[in-house]
Amino acid sequence: MIVNSIKNFYKNTSYQNKLILSFFIAVLIPVILLSVFSYYQNVQMLKTQSVALSELYLHQVESSINAKLTELSNTAKVLSKQTTITNILEKDPASTPTSEQMEDLRKLDIVVSTFLSSSPHIYDIRLYVSNGFIYSNRNVVTYNLDSIGNAEWAKMLDDFYSVVYFSKPYEYKYILNDVRRIISAIVPIRSSKDFDKIIGIICVDMLEEDVLELMKAADYTSKGEVLITDRNFSPLFIYTTANESQLKYVKTAIEKDTGERDLTSISIVDNNVVGMVSLWNTWKLISITSMEDLLVTQSNFKSRFILSIALTSILVYFLAYFFGMHNSKRINTLAKQIRVVESGNFNVKCIVDSADEIGDLQTSFNYMVQKIDALMKEQYLLGRNLNAMEMKVLQAQINPHFLYNTLDLILWTAKRNDMDLVCDIVIKLSRFYRISLSHGSDYIDLADEIEHVRLYVDLQNLRFSKRINLYTNIDQRLENYKIMKLLLQPIVENSIIHGIANSDVEQGEIYISAILQGEMIKITIKDNGIGMDRSTVAKLMGYSEFHTDREHMGGYGLKNVIDRLKLYYDNQAQIIFESTPNVGTKVTITMPYNYRNENLH
Repeated sequence: MIVNSIKNFYKNTSYQNKLILSFFIAVLIPVILLSVFSYYQNVQMLKTQSVALSELYLHQVESSINAKLTELSNTAKVLSKQTTITNILEKDPASTPTSEQMEDLRKLDIVVSTFLSSSPHIYDIRLYVSNGFIYSNRNVVTYNLDSIGNAEWAKMLDDFYSVVYFSKPYEYKYILNDVRRIISAIVPIRSSKDFDKIIGIICVDMLEEDVLELMKAADYTSKGEVLITDRNFSPLFIYTTANESQLKYVKTAIEKDTGERDLTSISIVDNNVVGMVSLWNTWKLISITSMEDLLVTQSNFKSRFILSIALTSILVYFLAYFFGMHNSKRINTLAKQIRVVESGNFNVKCIVDSADEIGDLQTSFNYMVQKIDALMKEQYLLGRNLNAMEMKVLQAQINPHFLYNTLDLILWTAKRNDMDLVCDIVIKLSRFYRISLSHGSDYIDLADEIEHVRLYVDLQNLRFSKRINLYTNIDQRLENYKIMKLLLQPIVENSIIHGIANSDVEQGEIYISAILQGEMIKITIKDNGIGMDRSTVAKLMGYSEFHTDREHMGGYGLKNVIDRLKLYYDNQAQIIFESTPNVGTKVTITMPYNYRNENLH
């Protein structure tokens, strides 16, 4: 049904419209397809780059953390096998003299101090010894072995043999410092005489904040989340600049993708680039990077893409219109010659100005006129078989008459315009779209935006019988101030179409003012149209109701203006609608003066 309707429309429309539609479709469709392809290729490229960048930072952080964990582990292992320490701890506290124990403490202090000075990332080293030693409760370097009973890692001591145990982050109060959150590499020291007997424990501590500082490097967007979890994905360390943790949303996808494998995994889950890699000690390093900034960039690119398609459509339309009018003019000339022949004057000749189909019609017309003229002269000269000759002449006259009716149908269905008026409209449209294009920039001077509105009002005055007067009052300091392009024109358009055109006023009036109030710019658009009731104003203030008529709104309706204001000024700009039925409407826009604008002048 739809296809047949389109066929009938194309079949019965004018020759000029056929030319316009054909040219418009032939040019615009490839442009749209190419633009859409380029847009989606660009999206895929940005996603690929985001994945590659996340993987690079993830591996850098992995290397840094593994290096520090390895340093803690090696330090704990070396200390647990250090001869001085093991020999001292093997002694029987009860039979060791006090002087010897004090000498042993000095040796222990020297060993621990040596390791601390050579490893800046180690915060402290704790040596838990038997409570029989007089220095066991000193709580600096040496600690009482019996005091570990409440520690979570103490429950794992029976399983400690040759491996290093890494504790989860926990709080510990040092005697010389405040409570600090730390992780510890823990190794038990077993008696060489009885391997099941633990004679001491080495705890090598690292501050949690040092680990978080290393994790920070993976958050290259400053809107992400970096975590270290155990093998069950329970968070141990969390560094985040996001408003809400995304782990619960992507955890299922990570588990499905990696399972229990210790492999690097980079994927995109719900507009987040999620990366995971296993650390040296069975922990997992996970980075969740928001693609919000990239999506905003793509949104801006999409807006420019739609704008370019709209402008290209307008340009293609005017080109098609120009060529259609050119060919219609040739047909018009041919139709005038046909009218002359119809009046009985065969002393005409159409100028053949091309070799196309219209040129063929012109050639056939000349031949037909010559043939008719020859037949008429033959009838006049010979004077024989008058009835037969009259029938031949009548038959010959049917051909140009039929051609005239056909061409006249094509011609008179095309638009006939007052050329002076057409020139005036084209000049204004040219200036109007020159400002709209603005060399591809999204921002123009406020003075240019006012001129853009003035041209629009002039064009509407040519269209409507009701006169619309535009009054402006712009602070000179704001004339060169950069604002978003097409900020005011959609509002003025609504004032004319939905306000003034429907009112009973003899002349429409629109007032535009722009003033600087402190650090804010205040732009006011006021009309004397039909106005709105409170419910309509409330819907507009809630952004829940917008006109969608394409003729009235085009691609820049009120919703577009509001969305762009919110996007560009991060909700710092405001638009307020005030209206009184049968009196008029006032729209007030406020925006920060110095917000981002310094880079646009």
